[in-house]
Amino acid sequence: MEFKQPVKWIRDVVQTHSASIRIRDIRMSSEGIKDLIEIFMPGGEIKGFSSELIEQKKTKIDSVTIMDESRATAIVNAHECAVCKVIVNWDLFLAEAYSNDSGDIIMKWLVPDEPTVNGFLKRLEEDGVKFELLKKRALSKRSDITTRQEYVVKTALELGFFDYPKKVNLEGLSRRLNVSYVTLAEILRRAEKNIISSYFKKKEE
Repeated sequence: MEFKQPVKWIRDVVQTHSASIRIRDIRMSSEGIKDLIEIFMPGGEIKGFSSELIEQKKTKIDSVTIMDESRATAIVNAHECAVCKVIVNWDLFLAEAYSNDSGDIIMKWLVPDEPTVNGFLKRLEEDGVKFELLKKRALSKRSDITTRQEYVVKTALELGFFDYPKKVNLEGLSRRLNVSYVTLAEILRRAEKNIISSYFKKKEE
């Protein structure tokens, strides 16, 4: 699913600083709805940026942990987020959530059944949440690449590793994933081979 710029400060951060944001968890706490997010800045300016975030009251960040020069995690008060309000009231499992270049949020879910999907979408519409359902499919046991390869390739794609010119190089991507340069190159090589082989195999079927 793609949510159209659901949070203003995320949109501003992405567009102003070319940052990438991942939402790792959304949950209800005793103090309201909380998001666990990860911020990645290709320029390696995360320290000054994290201080800027904390000073901005509108972001309502409880704490920031700097992982390295490019990454930080933060806990954000999200009780004013219309999307989050709907999410915490449904039996959904967040598989992945990340920002794109426009500040929209792409979310992938594991949902137990079709009625839950339909009910969730109806509630979003009733609450006036702007979204687009990009794809819906049943889980499949078959996979052309391993879970690790998929995560690495998707992260590389989201951060602009495959763009021309590249938004992040192999060294920057290895820091982002906390994987050695050599190991990352091998994972990408194997994943690319499997994806390309699968593509041509399906073309021949």
